[in-house]
Amino acid sequence: EARADLGFAFDGDGDRFAVVDEQGVYHDANQTLVLLARDILSRHPGTPVVYTVSCSGIVPAEIKALGGVPHMVPVGHSFVEQAMGQTGALIGGEQSGHFFVAEKYYGFDDAAYAAAKLLKIFSQSDQPVSSFYAVLPKVHDRPERRPACPDEGKFELIAKMAQELSSEYECNTLDGVRVEFGEGAWLGIRASNTSPCLSVIMEARSQEQLAKIEEIAFRLLKRYDVHLEYSQ
Repeated sequence: EARADLGFAFDGDGDRFAVVDEQGVYHDANQTLVLLARDILSRHPGTPVVYTVSCSGIVPAEIKALGGVPHMVPVGHSFVEQAMGQTGALIGGEQSGHFFVAEKYYGFDDAAYAAAKLLKIFSQSDQPVSSFYAVLPKVHDRPERRPACPDEGKFELIAKMAQELSSEYECNTLDGVRVEFGEGAWLGIRASNTSPCLSVIMEARSQEQLAKIEEIAFRLLKRYDVHLEYSQ
């Protein structure tokens, strides 16, 4: 309606932000992290970029392609900040919209500062904001699902599911379990750090592959009496 070039949305305490382009299209934090990493790696080639187990597969793939070193950590701002200090990374991010910039700054999740960095990137081009995102790899995913699970049993439950999945698939158990199906397809199930629930994220390079992963997740969680609703 305003014919704006760009829209930013911030959360209440100012540590997360989201991007909407000139066409009114929302772009998720994984894509924005890649844009921020690309900018910083252009000045600091070969440096680490910190991301979490819940981030899209495009994040480590694009970081490698840009000459950076992807460094995965558990979900949580403290893990990102600690890893950035240990590795010397200048940029980090979470799929929830937290971005951590240490280039000429303090390396914590200040959404206003990260948004200003992104605004500078856009302002140096005569191309629309949508064009920056259009060149990124396309993935198919589902919104994060957070099925209820009591706090007192959720970590034990995750451990059992991780053991079961690891017997059949390649799995990363850094934080919960992230199942790698190959060709960019994965399923992540972890216990929420803040609520009596689980976090379920899935991604694939085709809708058909995504539907298969969703069916695997649905059947697995049902066996453990955790109810996952199908996406509409």
